[in-house]
Amino acid sequence: MRVINRGHIKSGNKQDVYKKHSSFKIFFVFVLIIGVGAGISYFYISNNDKKAVKESPSIVAVEQPELIAEDKELKPFKIFNGDEFKQLYLSVAYPNTQQIQKPISITGNDEADARIRKLAEERGYKQTSIPQGAIVKIDEPRLENDNLLQPLSSVGWQKLKDAAKTDNIPIAIISAYRSPEWQRDLFLSRLLVNGITPAQIAAGIQDKAINGALSSAAVPGYSRHHTGYTIDLWCEDGSSAFLNSVCFEWIKKDNYLKAKESGWVPSYPEGADEQGPEPEPWEYVWVGTDYLK
Repeated sequence: MRVINRGHIKSGNKQDVYKKHSSFKIFFVFVLIIGVGAGISYFYISNNDKKAVKESPSIVAVEQPELIAEDKELKPFKIFNGDEFKQLYLSVAYPNTQQIQKPISITGNDEADARIRKLAEERGYKQTSIPQGAIVKIDEPRLENDNLLQPLSSVGWQKLKDAAKTDNIPIAIISAYRSPEWQRDLFLSRLLVNGITPAQIAAGIQDKAINGALSSAAVPGYSRHHTGYTIDLWCEDGSSAFLNSVCFEWIKKDNYLKAKESGWVPSYPEGADEQGPEPEPWEYVWVGTDYLK
């Protein structure tokens, strides 16, 4: 058997082996450096990402409250439909008023009066209240004996009038507080215009005429004007009806926003069932802004 001594190995072969070993070591160190560098980078980036996420709230957490706050600033009032406006009026406790206790005479005929009240209540009219203490004069040029409002609604009217003036809207009041006696004269002027008598009313043969009058006027004791918190508006723009005026367009916009900013809501709005008269776009009742926000 031939024995190969170390001396028999050529120097060139030995250098080749060393070169192979050295190359492997260099490659290993290079891979190790890259690996360590990548790990450090990942750790640094990952930690910074986590820190950024922790320090920067999500879009929902940051932007949504800002949008809600902005929306509340632009639209601070509730949106109501017709029935909700109606229920709002009925639920408000009006300061300085007392409920009417005794039915107020209409025609002087008890049977006729009872029939008129029955038909009125079937339409949705409800007995209302009257001032308990003094109310204030508002000095409106179109008014006479009804030139009065409750102190709170007087302030509300001034705010509404100032807002209209700022927007160049020629709004005016044509009716404010009405006593039961005033309302009786108004109602009878519409009911008895065609020669209808209390006896005919009591006999039940003039119900159509009664409902015709009730479509545009309340019977005494059932008018919201009795409270001192209700007004009828007019527009000085030459329109033949408030419904077709720039004033109505202005006050109705954005669910009656201009009215609500001064504490007013439509008294007999569209979309409300059994509210008494037909919708009256000119009549507004003061409830204050607290109920509206």
